[in-house]
Amino acid sequence: MNSNSQILDLDPFVSYYQNSLCNLQTTNNELLREILQKNHSSAFYMDRKILCLPTHDLSSGESFYASIDEFREKIPLTTYKDYMDYIDRMVVEGENNVLSSENPVYFSMTSGTTAKIKLLPATATTIKKLNESVALGFYIIRRSFPSSSFSSFNQRVFVLQTGIKPNMFPVSKDGIPMGPISNHSSAIGSLSRTFSSVPVNHTLSLDIIVEITDFETSAFVQLVFALVNWNIYSYRVTFASGFIHTVNIIENYFEEISLCISTYNFKYSSLVQKNISDPAFISTLNQKLHEVIVEYGRETYGLERAKHIRNECSKKNVPGILHRLWPNLMFATTAIGSTFTIYKPDIQFYCGDRLPLINLTIYGSSEGFFGSLASIHTDEYFLLPTHAFFEFIKEEDIEQVSYLKFESELWLTISIFFA
Repeated sequence: MNSNSQILDLDPFVSYYQNSLCNLQTTNNELLREILQKNHSSAFYMDRKILCLPTHDLSSGESFYASIDEFREKIPLTTYKDYMDYIDRMVVEGENNVLSSENPVYFSMTSGTTAKIKLLPATATTIKKLNESVALGFYIIRRSFPSSSFSSFNQRVFVLQTGIKPNMFPVSKDGIPMGPISNHSSAIGSLSRTFSSVPVNHTLSLDIIVEITDFETSAFVQLVFALVNWNIYSYRVTFASGFIHTVNIIENYFEEISLCISTYNFKYSSLVQKNISDPAFISTLNQKLHEVIVEYGRETYGLERAKHIRNECSKKNVPGILHRLWPNLMFATTAIGSTFTIYKPDIQFYCGDRLPLINLTIYGSSEGFFGSLASIHTDEYFLLPTHAFFEFIKEEDIEQVSYLKFESELWLTISIFFA
């Protein structure tokens, strides 16, 4: 894309492309200045005696490179061990102004699949940056389809959501919730929604989902509310294995799903009957399901929709089940790059030839989100110069992490707002 081209539909991606991606180095330098100026009085920076850094002009010239050299000298490549004591001071002692001058609102917990579980502080800025990444990816996808595709006011999206009640999160000494980054919305929902700029019309609200503690049952209920809607335009599950699992639930439970929809009653769900003991909450689910059916055409619609689901799911080994269940579905998205490519053939079979399969729109981890999908046609990502300060280090210079097997000559390191 030419940044000087005449673009009439100035969406957020176009603005970001012109102002940030086309001025990547300058933008990234300014971010480093912001990180240092914002956090230089915190304990982590004070311990490294880098108070002088915020006075440097980081925009250009020799002073910029002197600052980078000083930054790299005093904050070399680090591992989690370098932050453990600081994080303990925050979690166990409730101390503020440790890694950042901004107080944390959430402690993100890593899964522990490759090492011991880690706690990583997320501030309001972290959440804002996450939502900006999501919004950017949303508009990259949106501008890839005709604008008329998004004209219907009652279009819905299916996003497999996870969460627990806010009072069920473990907390730090000063009451900051801790949990997987995927659950942050249910812990600090109001703050997360404050920064959200994506117009998303979910099939089921998060305040209902958090009441269902069993994951399989939660997924089933969410799928029922997705399937009762014929006008779904997007199907998103974060991880490829989870994506396949949702389709397996549809295939294995389609008879129960059809009965629930045709009668607007979850008494036909073996999972709900087994794992939800509160009759008042089941009644609430039934009422909300009935409201959707009434919205689309009352009982006749529920019967027709259930018949359609049963007919399509009865067809075995026929590709494109997602598009056949939701003819208006425009795309499906999940993580299918890198190590997730092994799942792509199975997911592509579920999508068929008519439904585009798009890689997950954001790239990141519990440590931060710093990439956005470059195109719906590739698995490549833009590095976001407004989200993290990037350094490219020669492979031979990374002695302290020599146990890693590198696949390229350069290794990317990032510095984000808390360190």
